Amino acid sequence: MKIDEALAELVRGHPELEETAAFVAALYDEIGHVPLDPFFEPTSTIFIKKDGKELHELIEVRAQDLTCWTRHISSSTLCRMRALEEPISEGLLAGKTLATMVLLRSHFEAAAMAAYCLDRLTDAARQDQPNALNRLIPRTLFGTGLKKHRDKDSIADLLTMCEGDTIRICHAVDSLDRFYFREASEGKLAVVYSLLCDYAHPNHRGVLDFMHSAERQDGWLISYTKEEPPNPKMQVHGLETLLVSMRGGYSAAEMLRCWRFSRKEGGMLEWHRPSVDDRARVWERFLQRPASGGVA
Repeated sequence: MKIDEALAELVRGHPELEETAAFVAALYDEIGHVPLDPFFEPTSTIFIKKDGKELHELIEVRAQDLTCWTRHISSSTLCRMRALEEPISEGLLAGKTLATMVLLRSHFEAAAMAAYCLDRLTDAARQDQPNALNRLIPRTLFGTGLKKHRDKDSIADLLTMCEGDTIRICHAVDSLDRFYFREASEGKLAVVYSLLCDYAHPNHRGVLDFMHSAERQDGWLISYTKEEPPNPKMQVHGLETLLVSMRGGYSAAEMLRCWRFSRKEGGMLEWHRPSVDDRARVWERFLQRPASGGVA
């Protein structure tokens, strides 16, 4: 089922979602027109420290490294999020809450990754410190959960030398909250993420829809069903969360794509922030906010 068909069916069952569904559909269509242009990836040198804890650092963060990194994060964010949006909308319509929330968590994490990279890039540019990104770039491009198993023979063929630690997703979610809510940020998205994790992890809250309890003397009679009953409340909250994740993730990814980097005379890095027009376009068409502001 196409996403517009799933959204239309959701609105039939939940008329209060009409505006939210329209925004989701409009943004999905907007992203369909974003180009994924090829880019050049230069060779680079990573220094691997092993004094107590293995750390991966770029020896030097050059303009071409930053160009490549921002394009990787922008493009991979778009691909991952877009691949999940039709299954999420179909799952919401079908009332498959558990599976859909697991997919939505992955979507949310991709959005948070883009916001985190944009946050760190902006800070590095403000301080004119490209080497402030020398650990973040390897972590976001080569981080893997397999790293903790590196000493196992069965894993040796799966890992390259440059693969190492990942970022901490809680920090990324905080960046997404600040990016999305701006001055009004107060950690709401960290709460949303925690709830999504209850579905992805074997926490009991995530399977409560499968359980029924009937009060008895001195306790309850508990029964489970194999068929998940629909949860209308989560259909509404799920689509609302998807819209926030789409707006925040695609906006951050597009801002990353609009950054440019070059070398000054003498080899110093020059940072070229997104233009006023680019910021206004992201504000209006990706964050879907009134044409009175722009992304900083």
